[in-house]
Amino acid sequence: MTFKQRHREPWRVEKMVLLVVTALLTVEMLDGFAVVPPTLPAVDATVTIDLDTTLNEFPGTRVLGAGVDGLEEGEIDKVWTPANVQAMKTAGFGPISYRLRTELGVKAWHWNPRGTWSDPAAEQGYWVSSDEPKEDYRASQGYRLPRRGNTIDQGKNDGYSRLSDGDLSTFWKSNPYLDSHFTGEPDDLNPQWIMAVFPHAFPIDTVMFDWGTPFATGFKVQYWSGKDAHFPVDDGKWVDFPLGTHTGTGGSQTVRIAPQPMDVQYLRIVLTQDSDTAPEGSTDVRDKLGFAVRELSIGQETADGFVDYIAHTPSQEQTEMWTSSTDPWHSAGDIDKHYEHASFERLFDSGITNGQPMMVPVPALYGVPEDAAALLRYLKKRGYPVERVEIGEEPDGQLAQPEHYAALYLQMARAMKEVDPAVEFGGPGYQTTLPEWVHWPDAKGVRSWTGRFVSYLRERNKMEDFDFFSFEWYPFDDVCADPTAPLAEHPKLLKDLLVRQEQAGLPADIPKVITEYGYSSFAGQVELELPGAMINAETAALFLALGGETSYYYGLEPNWVFQEKEGKNCNSWGNLMMLQFYDEWKIRPLAAFQAARLVNEHWVHGSDGNHTVHTATSDINNQKGEPLVTAYALRRPDGSLGVLLFNKDPQKSIKVRLMHKTGGEHDVVEGEIALEQYGSAQYKWNPSQGEGNGGQPKPNQPPDSSVIKADEAATFTLPPHSISVAVTEP
Repeated sequence: MTFKQRHREPWRVEKMVLLVVTALLTVEMLDGFAVVPPTLPAVDATVTIDLDTTLNEFPGTRVLGAGVDGLEEGEIDKVWTPANVQAMKTAGFGPISYRLRTELGVKAWHWNPRGTWSDPAAEQGYWVSSDEPKEDYRASQGYRLPRRGNTIDQGKNDGYSRLSDGDLSTFWKSNPYLDSHFTGEPDDLNPQWIMAVFPHAFPIDTVMFDWGTPFATGFKVQYWSGKDAHFPVDDGKWVDFPLGTHTGTGGSQTVRIAPQPMDVQYLRIVLTQDSDTAPEGSTDVRDKLGFAVRELSIGQETADGFVDYIAHTPSQEQTEMWTSSTDPWHSAGDIDKHYEHASFERLFDSGITNGQPMMVPVPALYGVPEDAAALLRYLKKRGYPVERVEIGEEPDGQLAQPEHYAALYLQMARAMKEVDPAVEFGGPGYQTTLPEWVHWPDAKGVRSWTGRFVSYLRERNKMEDFDFFSFEWYPFDDVCADPTAPLAEHPKLLKDLLVRQEQAGLPADIPKVITEYGYSSFAGQVELELPGAMINAETAALFLALGGETSYYYGLEPNWVFQEKEGKNCNSWGNLMMLQFYDEWKIRPLAAFQAARLVNEHWVHGSDGNHTVHTATSDINNQKGEPLVTAYALRRPDGSLGVLLFNKDPQKSIKVRLMHKTGGEHDVVEGEIALEQYGSAQYKWNPSQGEGNGGQPKPNQPPDSSVIKADEAATFTLPPHSISVAVTEP
């Protein structure tokens, strides 16, 4: 309306004055002046960014990484093609973590096919790869351990224990690097052990040994008082049998452990003193260190003779055995090409590392310190950037005792420090299958794996060798469950876990690293759907908001859809992957790929400048009080705000408004907002239950792009089960 129009139509002026006066009567007076609040669109929820609170700071995608892992025989050449590498790079991840599948499968790792055996004439013994760079060997292999103690492993699980294989020519032997010769501490401080697991309780009063060399001169036999000795989350403990303490004699030995048979499901033999004897003709000190057992029988004496409850067979059908450690001794003939890793040359030359330092592994449980030192020398001679080494991977999954892992950890760190004192070391690289990492209670009743590992280092004044704390994050074991509840509880699970680690003794200031993450460690359809992609994206952002340093997504390489036993109950087929193989090794992107791009390319600024993480909260919850909308906010290097939002309601759209809090004042986020959104309109997984390619995505479109105008008051709608990224003007 023009000035002249106002004078021609005075009734409009009178009406306007009346409206203003009415409004003034309903607003709060500030400093003597009345302020009229603008009319805002109605919303379902408000997301508030607290710019007064800083949670973390980080340098762009240098903290948003991905892991690469071992594959089956011959697959490295098919996966690591230039075209596939380029597709992997377009997901926008920064650094790379090299995962070590051999450590999960009770295998030794020859990271270089050239090297030396401790017994070169027989091509057997303890292997050290060559530290001299020559040709690119393209792939490395794993080697079976013929002195294996565990029946079960976390790899292909196709091996078996030598304790119950029915063959007296084979034997289990403990790791010699856990002997006092290398640890410098008495053997009975942290003794070796054997655990036998029966399918149910049996009446037991007798144990029979066929000892190897060296044998135990002192041992005791115990039973578990709780429900499950695998995962001791209850108040169970190991209790000595009434006649449980014995002196070992070597050879064949039978001991009575109870005057009357006792019903026992879990039995442990604790080996406290060794004979320090070596096989005839041995010249290697490691041959006489530790304990060796050829065969173990457990049962009861009856009127008709001894009844053995051990199933002796060289397969997974044997009675389940677990041991404190396994000797990494092996031979050239033990090669297992189904544990194949890409060479370091292949990875660095491909460009997948983006010119950034790679997190490199060394085996702790099934390697030797000399080989770890050789690996570091090799990488330095190649000129490959390496700043951090993760020592071991998932020792908790092998039921390793924290003190045993810690002793091996320190030996590995010491050997590598002599090569490069500036390199940082960390671990343990936990697997995530429980809400807590625990072991059997020690003499003080402590069960925390983290607490006992840290205590071991602290008591020996070796905390300077612990530069970062690493773990894997696969929070949901049940791939058949409706993902609605897991999505809602996810943030609290990770937050509570980190709090418990500090309560257990983890220093608050030590950098925390997730070296693998995904929805589940088991294959399931949910991993190919939007909820799986949402968990991936939220993990990366949530970890930063909780003070974490770096996370590495698992599933970078293209892969196939498959089913494992955990998915059979609901006929669920899936995999942790962002690129699906189909029709003779072609690839196509999945939801996890688009989710990664939303985080790496849209939420985070394209530069490596400083990003500041601020608190972001919503005011809409489900019936349990858990947020239906979670948000993660950044002040980006160019001054803009980036907000990553998740609608966790599977059915309903949620209209939200972005607000910010500065100096105690709440205001609507101003200016235009670039919006990227990804939901069911862009993607849907269509399963085929194993037929063909296991399923296909349709539709399969990239996120939808739009602009929220300045006059829309930072208000927009989040589709059901969706990921959105809102970025303000700089």
